[in-house]
Amino acid sequence: MGKTQVAVAECHSYSVPEVQEATKTCLDSLGGLKRFIKPGDRVLLKPNLLQAQPPEEYITTHPVLVEAVINLVKDAGGIPQVGDSPGGFDRNIEKYWRVTGLMEVCQRLDVELVNFETSGSYSKQRNGQKYHIARPVLDADLVINLPKIKTHGLTTFTGAIKNLYGTIPGFTKVEYHKQAPQPLQFAEKVVDIYALNQPCLHIVDGVVGMEGAGPSAGKPRKLGMILVAVDGVALDSVITRALGRDPLKIPTTRIAYQQGLGEADTDRIEVRGNIPHIDNFKWPPKLSSTLEVIPAPIARGIMKLWWTRPVIDPEKCNQCRKCQKSCPTQALKRPEKVEKDCTTYQPEFYYDDCINCLCCMEMCPRKAIYHKQSLLHRLTSLFSKS
Repeated sequence: MGKTQVAVAECHSYSVPEVQEATKTCLDSLGGLKRFIKPGDRVLLKPNLLQAQPPEEYITTHPVLVEAVINLVKDAGGIPQVGDSPGGFDRNIEKYWRVTGLMEVCQRLDVELVNFETSGSYSKQRNGQKYHIARPVLDADLVINLPKIKTHGLTTFTGAIKNLYGTIPGFTKVEYHKQAPQPLQFAEKVVDIYALNQPCLHIVDGVVGMEGAGPSAGKPRKLGMILVAVDGVALDSVITRALGRDPLKIPTTRIAYQQGLGEADTDRIEVRGNIPHIDNFKWPPKLSSTLEVIPAPIARGIMKLWWTRPVIDPEKCNQCRKCQKSCPTQALKRPEKVEKDCTTYQPEFYYDDCINCLCCMEMCPRKAIYHKQSLLHRLTSLFSKS
């Protein structure tokens, strides 16, 4: 049996010709798009639509990649659709389509935008858990997953595996956060959803990614590449290795690999093309594993002094309260001193209810939420491995 294949091509701008040529180069090295599409096939393109933010914020999959893939799907005889279910409680999906640039692209190219929230879902089970997957996803003849390379405060990295979490419609995504408050528990759910969405073709927006406090509050980072693979685990492994991180240190990658969902050993992955050299990529601060360096009896005694938690920067907050609406445990509330009929206020954290799921940080359009660490947490972080 041959090696798992990941194709990569350099791409340094979001011009349609350059992105489309880089994507076609990758696809051709894997046998061409017609290997995956028959004439008349319904092909669902699933971008990352985390927030209603313009492309130049580099939070969402760039509309130029979506346009390029639409063109290639049509050339192969497929019928493309575009759909996603954004995070949080803002159900104005047309706002997301408009602000992210997808509405303009799809209207111009006469492509249907699919609303996962209103199109129904199928109930699926895996590992004893029930999940609801949007009907258009499972009804498609092929799903093309279009993630963007970004860091993630809870899962460390968001790529091919994590992007399929958006195939869960509506508020259910927030409920899963509530059911799985710890990073490893949440990663297991993400992997279940990834498995239920297979098979897919994955095409990654790596022209400009995000480093640091991703998936929305980090900083743009020019990476200069498009990547394509059938194996999303292998794809995420190649990317994280190129960014300087052991793939098995990424919870979603490790769990998917252990469950036999793909290849994570980069020695067994054939990379077709050249990955650009990337130095000093900034990963998010660790939220879960620092206590591993402390003996268990001592750790249990000092837990009250060891914490990291989200905090609102009042200078950046515009009181939109998207954080409050997106919190799965209602840990963000109206301050007691604020009158009940007041609609403009900065929510207050009730940390006894907070599960550190980072939904608030993820959904804040102003990047006004950051993680504050106790002194003890900062000190022990100095001794933990990167």
